[in-house]
Amino acid sequence: MKPDLMRVLRLPLTVTMFSIVGMGIVQAKSSSALQELSVNETAVNNSLRADAKAWGLNEQELDRYEQLMDGARGIWSPNLDPVTALGIEAETEQERQRYAELLVEIEKARVERELAFQRAYDEAWARLYPNDMPINPFLVNEDGQGSVSFFPESGASATNQVSRLSVHVAAEGCVSCEETIGQLLDSGVPMDIFVIDTDGNDNLIRSWAREQSIPVSRVQSSEITLNHGQVKPALGVTLDSVPQVFIQ
Repeated sequence: MKPDLMRVLRLPLTVTMFSIVGMGIVQAKSSSALQELSVNETAVNNSLRADAKAWGLNEQELDRYEQLMDGARGIWSPNLDPVTALGIEAETEQERQRYAELLVEIEKARVERELAFQRAYDEAWARLYPNDMPINPFLVNEDGQGSVSFFPESGASATNQVSRLSVHVAAEGCVSCEETIGQLLDSGVPMDIFVIDTDGNDNLIRSWAREQSIPVSRVQSSEITLNHGQVKPALGVTLDSVPQVFIQ
């Protein structure tokens, strides 16, 4: 057989072999993609079940929550928890009551855990550093509700006017902060003091507290707490605006 004729005869066979190999690769990739999709769907379903169980909800309720947060509710109230969102958007009074009771139980358990840890923290501090003022790294409810005057007027005691104050100050170069702390100490009102320029330095905040003559006994009893604060422009708390005092 002539060489040219042999090349012509071999061509279809070669093309066919490449076609078969190509189809095999495509099928393998398709199978792999389907398997990966199946694994991803299983992981998502497991995650949804875990999330639903954590909130005391079923998967249908969690699906409804996600639909709500994809709509207007998500714009009005971003980061709203599932139980609250479902309660607000409840379609019947029975649903609303169920979600309200569920949220009460969830919040009760949360507060109990936080208080238990706070007690453990206080006990650990008293055991490890009995002669030092406790410094709180954070306070769960740091935001104030409004700035007002808390100093006694007409002989009235400030402790009869407010239950507890949130006081934001700076340790460096703030004479008015020192004056405010002095007045509040004299009034005897309980307070949480947030020092916004400590950069997490416990020694700086203790040194500042000693300079203000804050009684160690009042700190140890948590009548006064010392905390590392933060600049919060939304609350008007900046280095240029302190002191700021809020009712808790």
